[in-house]
Amino acid sequence: MTLLRMLCLAALLAFGLHWWQQQRTEDRTIRGATDTNGFLPVPMPDGAQHDTVLLFAPLNCPREGTQRAVALVEKLTAAGIANVRTSHYGAQVYEPSDEQRAAFKRLDVVMRGEIPIALINGMGKANPTADEIISEFNNTQ
Repeated sequence: MTLLRMLCLAALLAFGLHWWQQQRTEDRTIRGATDTNGFLPVPMPDGAQHDTVLLFAPLNCPREGTQRAVALVEKLTAAGIANVRTSHYGAQVYEPSDEQRAAFKRLDVVMRGEIPIALINGMGKANPTADEIISEFNNTQ
């Protein structure tokens, strides 16, 4: 019985080490892809218009993240930047390439962040400030 427990422990340690190394590699890849405003290259949803900021947050919700989205909409509109608030992301990919898989992994990282989520011309960030969005918008024109 002791040998079986030792083998199980060794297997768990090996799995944990493998998982930890994989996470570190993914973290470095994400950090390396982040631009100066903290945005990551991500795939845009199907039908997204160029030069329109997409702000993802629940609609008609009193929570803090949604209230930040409302404030961002007001600031972006005042700055003359087209924007759309939404709670839906739709995309279809058949037989994705390695680059597309990597792009959707980056999108997953962004979408798991604090709301609101901003997507602009193929770049995305969780909980950005209005200044960060405006700067990114100007950089991706």
